[in-house]
Amino acid sequence: MEENEYIIQVEQVTKAFDQKVVLSKVSLNIKRGEFVTILGPSGCGKTTLLRMIAGFETPTEGVIKLEGNDITKIPPYKRPMNTVFQRYALFPHLNVYENVAFGLQIKGMKEKEMDEKIVNALNLVGLQDFEERNINQLSGGQQQRVAIARAIVNEPKVLLLDEPLSALDMKLRKEMQLELMRMHKELGITFIFVTHDQEEALTMSDTVVVMNGGVIQQMGTPKHIYDEPVNTFVADFIGESNIIDGIMLEDCLVKFFGNNVKCVDKGFAKNAEVHVVIRPEDVKLSIEPSDNNFCTGIVRSCNFKGVHYEMYVETKEGYMLQVQDYHSQEIGQEVYASIDPFDIHVIEK
Repeated sequence: MEENEYIIQVEQVTKAFDQKVVLSKVSLNIKRGEFVTILGPSGCGKTTLLRMIAGFETPTEGVIKLEGNDITKIPPYKRPMNTVFQRYALFPHLNVYENVAFGLQIKGMKEKEMDEKIVNALNLVGLQDFEERNINQLSGGQQQRVAIARAIVNEPKVLLLDEPLSALDMKLRKEMQLELMRMHKELGITFIFVTHDQEEALTMSDTVVVMNGGVIQQMGTPKHIYDEPVNTFVADFIGESNIIDGIMLEDCLVKFFGNNVKCVDKGFAKNAEVHVVIRPEDVKLSIEPSDNNFCTGIVRSCNFKGVHYEMYVETKEGYMLQVQDYHSQEIGQEVYASIDPFDIHVIEK
């Protein structure tokens, strides 16, 4: 891909506060029009990275480019970006229209042109006819929509969103996920979204950037990140996983729980110690043995989760295997666990 096809380039960026390094040599290329989510636990550096892209923080080392041009030291107000903050940062003494108009007024835009842009922005976020409403009369979800309207009315090239859904209840959060995806499609601009919520990242994104300890652990499509985690942290952080110690006997053959099990992984040294990653929904339980059994055990718990049953099976080796299935098994029942070779993922230990 040509360099100018990337709208944002982060090159070997390091950030330290009082000699404590919070980001270490981070490099990241973001394509024009992508919905990119930076995902990770608290303290991993994701918000610091977003703030440097926005211009609120300056890298200790490294370069940030916009459309191939160095913007590392350019202040936020000179960057064609807008940020939606976690706490929205709305003006309580201004109504909805005045909040959305604020940035355009600073630019000195004529009233007629400004009015047209504000109406279009409020229509886009579903707040038509809310122009005169006081901010304090709005729900949390409506306030968030105002914050988004205020950001997009300036027609930024990049919209930055810093955990904007974290203050919403579960039902409203899911509704707003769909709304943000719709807005992204209609606007066609680049979204960079920060969250610690794995489901949000997997649901909304074109690309997920998983961070931990100030470095990028893995970057890829949601499906690739989920199906092919590169290390134990990603496998454990993204969704739920059974991570089991194993030995890679040879290409496509791994030993764990005392059994030799076929897989599709290659390239490991013979008899290398590895981690075997098995997603709970990929495990099949039966009361009769089959060719794909990798262990036997006793069902210790079975809970209905609305769509599936979540069960824990204690294996003969003393491991508690998590299983998600549409069919339940009785507690205390001896069962055989099997898995398709394509659903086994082997990573370095």
